Amino acid sequence: MNQTIRRKPDFMIERIDDEIVVYHPTLTTSMYCNPTGALVWELCDGSLTTGEIVELLAEIYPENSEQIRDSVPAVIDQLLAHGLVEIT
Repeated sequence: MNQTIRRKPDFMIERIDDEIVVYHPTLTTSMYCNPTGALVWELCDGSLTTGEIVELLAEIYPENSEQIRDSVPAVIDQLLAHGLVEIT
């Protein structure tokens, strides 16, 4: 939870309402992100740790703070598994 997460360069997004598809123009890597995933993706700018992202979203959405504490690390794990973000 104390690791800083940063989006890898050269990935692009296609926005569809509150959702996004993250893809690389020359690699075969892509991932669909629901609204929660899209928000987490945008917060992975290299300045915040996983824990800080969780706390920020829990402050903004206090009614969902319990779910946020579970889902944000899972989303970051998926982003890492797809090679879209990296630990800095």
